[in-house]
Amino acid sequence: MSDELVERFELAFNQIHQHLKEMNRFPKNDNFAELLNHSKDRGVIREFYDVLRQYAKLRNAIVHERVRDGYYIASPHVEVVEELEHIKQTLDQPPLGLDVATRPVMFFYEETELLHVVEAFRKHGVSQFPIYRDGAFVGLLTDAGIVRWLGESVDAGAVAVDQVTVGDVLQHEKVHNVEFVSETASVFELEDLFESSHGDREKLKAVMITEGGDRDGKLLGIVTLLDLIMMDGG
Repeated sequence: MSDELVERFELAFNQIHQHLKEMNRFPKNDNFAELLNHSKDRGVIREFYDVLRQYAKLRNAIVHERVRDGYYIASPHVEVVEELEHIKQTLDQPPLGLDVATRPVMFFYEETELLHVVEAFRKHGVSQFPIYRDGAFVGLLTDAGIVRWLGESVDAGAVAVDQVTVGDVLQHEKVHNVEFVSETASVFELEDLFESSHGDREKLKAVMITEGGDRDGKLLGIVTLLDLIMMDGG
């Protein structure tokens, strides 16, 4: 039984190691501990980070401190093996982006009156809404964009908002970096998108999840970096 548990442990551990290599795009230094540390802020890894660190020590004891064939100085309990296999299974089938997305997503059209959108910002406590024109996505309207418009529209200490539409304000909004993915995208794919934009001048503002990943497809959910950070209570 001990040999079987060791084999199952090593198999699951090696498969998790392979996942870490893939997450980190197969770096030259593929040491398990280094890869784990580099991936610790990613949703699923963050959840299992501490236990994987401990299991890495156990794996080293099993592999490098074997007294002789068939006799190990350390051997995993069945509960340990089952937990490691569970982690491996989770990495095989990671949560979907939709699992952490804000949904259903509220969106507005360019012709919507601004006061209606301002009320939605207040009521729902969000910071941005997707805006559409004839079913086509045209941009994000943010609370910061509205404040910017207000500052540019003050006349004699007042701002006239009657008959002002979202389209009027959107002209003063920054062009935000937005990506579109399909409903099958995993949280790992979304994390990669945010990570790859980290050094860009305009960092990724949001990921829009649509049917088929089409820019103008049916909007199913929206994910921000904060959504990923908050995943699993992180």
